[in-house]
Amino acid sequence: YLLTKSPVLRLKPSLLVLAVGVPLLPGCVQKASEKTVVYLLDVNGHPNVQQVGLRGRDKPLSWDYDLQLTPIKKDSLFRVVVTTNTGYKATEVKFTLNGDFELKDKDNRRIELGPRDITVYRARFDIAGQ
Repeated sequence: YLLTKSPVLRLKPSLLVLAVGVPLLPGCVQKASEKTVVYLLDVNGHPNVQQVGLRGRDKPLSWDYDLQLTPIKKDSLFRVVVTTNTGYKATEVKFTLNGDFELKDKDNRRIELGPRDITVYRARFDIAGQ
């Protein structure tokens, strides 16, 4: 009789899940490492190219301001190298041309960060999937 009335044996299932699950949470955190992405952007066919930028989710990128790309071929090919310390396996970005976002009303570009430390990402302005 005393065993069935014991408060320990009448734990709610939700409390039992918390008691067992919470100690396991720290094991779910991914280890952060330094990842570098070399972005190469082709803007060929877009007139009056004055500034080409990159915006994104992970520092040093921001959705609020451009990280300027450097021209490799005048008015056609631009480059920037971004290094970040992250535990994520992907990041999201969009390019800008003269301050205007590409891919308006479309998903951000998703860049998979591979097992190596350096990823090269080639794209054409305002063309998804490239």
